[in-house]
Amino acid sequence: MRAVVKSLFTALIVLTTALPALGEDGDMKNCYSIRGEARYGALAYKHIVIVTNRCDITLQCEVWTDVDPSPRQSVSVEPQGTAEVLVRAVSPARAFKAFGECKK
Repeated sequence: MRAVVKSLFTALIVLTTALPALGEDGDMKNCYSIRGEARYGALAYKHIVIVTNRCDITLQCEVWTDVDPSPRQSVSVEPQGTAEVLVRAVSPARAFKAFGECKK
């Protein structure tokens, strides 16, 4: 019986130690949003990815689109700020999907 209680106690300590680390990823995704915008000019569209940071820390982000999945573009976004990344300067298409990942 003592061994079972000791095992449960050890498992509880491991779980409570791991929970804050698991929560950080979920919290980080709440810090930013990524969207794409096509701007028309000079008879073509520019594909721009916009990153909005809603947290009080600087984020390091990589962005890409379904049209240009690589290379990924890097951008730093200040706390409570917004950054724009030009992914494609000349495109005949207006539609594209923007993607990104940000870290502290």
